[in-house]
Amino acid sequence: MKEKISLLQKKHIVLGVLLFTFWNILSPRITVESILVGLVVSFGVVLYSRDIVFDEEEVTLYKLSNIGKFFSFIWCLLVEIVKANIQVAKIVLSPSMPISPKLVRIPVKFKNDFNKVLYGNAVTLTPGTLTVDITENEYLVHALTEEAAEDLIDSVMEQHVLRLEVDDK
Repeated sequence: MKEKISLLQKKHIVLGVLLFTFWNILSPRITVESILVGLVVSFGVVLYSRDIVFDEEEVTLYKLSNIGKFFSFIWCLLVEIVKANIQVAKIVLSPSMPISPKLVRIPVKFKNDFNKVLYGNAVTLTPGTLTVDITENEYLVHALTEEAAEDLIDSVMEQHVLRLEVDDK
């Protein structure tokens, strides 16, 4: 009797293929040994981490419908990083050093832990802000300036992560 491959198994296969592709991109030469090691390592990582990485309710990025939204989030993140780099450079190069460090509590709007962590890491990657703590219902973020703190409330990045969550079910 022929069994259908479950959604979870498909996600394992997709992750294995992505890791193997990444391995080949980073390999200086494509040889039989490199390919075999890449296959073993890629699918070994998937087998080892399958209970950690995959949860039917958590991972939305592996849905085909979310790939465009995910790349849109990555683009938004890169733009925000560049803008924040320029702002921090202006502050650092200014003789008066106009900083006003502030800890801000931001309410969590995400339903699942994966998106909470994704947004928290995005905030930390953006110069001038650092996610200090993530609790069940709020983020504690250190911002270099008052303006950076205010920009975190209903931010563009937050909206992009929320769009990833819309098709969660």
